Amino acid sequence: IYEKPDFTDEDGLRAADLEAEDAAKKSFVANVSHELKTPISVISANADLLAFEMGENKWLSNIQYENERMGKLVKQLLELARAENKTMEKARLDFSYLLSGGVLPFECLAFEKGLNIKTEIDEGIYINGNENQLSQLISILLDNAIDHGSRGKEVLVKLSSLKHHAVLSVINEGEAISAEQRDRLFERFYRMDEARSSDSGHYGLGLAIAKAIVLSHDGKIEVDSYDGLVEFRVTFPKV
Repeated sequence: IYEKPDFTDEDGLRAADLEAEDAAKKSFVANVSHELKTPISVISANADLLAFEMGENKWLSNIQYENERMGKLVKQLLELARAENKTMEKARLDFSYLLSGGVLPFECLAFEKGLNIKTEIDEGIYINGNENQLSQLISILLDNAIDHGSRGKEVLVKLSSLKHHAVLSVINEGEAISAEQRDRLFERFYRMDEARSSDSGHYGLGLAIAKAIVLSHDGKIEVDSYDGLVEFRVTFPKV
């Protein structure tokens, strides 16, 4: 027996309205962020000139510090806007090679924080993607793992094939993440540790950017916490 779907034209219009509203918000954020780049650059240049003429001044130092923070925030907002652009040019690329190269710059950073990076990367795994965005994704996941990893422990980076998919896992030993926190981790501006994030210049946008990149590549990103480990797992279709 055929049952009529439980929705109305009004439901469809409401969904379309919500989608249009979301698109408008994203466009607004991207446009405002772009417009803010110029005044931030002007403030920075003038503050540097004043510092050169006046010498050390705590009020001027405050201006420079806050302007630098604002510049980083605007940069991340623009990166998020680019990540959400599904029309980015993509091509068949060797994800194994890209990941291996992406890990290298983080080995020194991990060493400075008392961590060791271990890799288990299967060769010859190809996906369809944008090289710049995927490199940024790798950087975000590694930076996050190192930032939250336990000193003296290991960060494991794995890439393997599972049927028709490439599976990337970045695993660190660290504090457990509750189910409620895991549900919110990829939200914009969500930060588990407000105090530490503010001091380190993190605005809760990194994982939101990572999710946008993954979705724009028809992939899936998940986080799991078990046995003292935190695992971020990304799945992409292979080509």
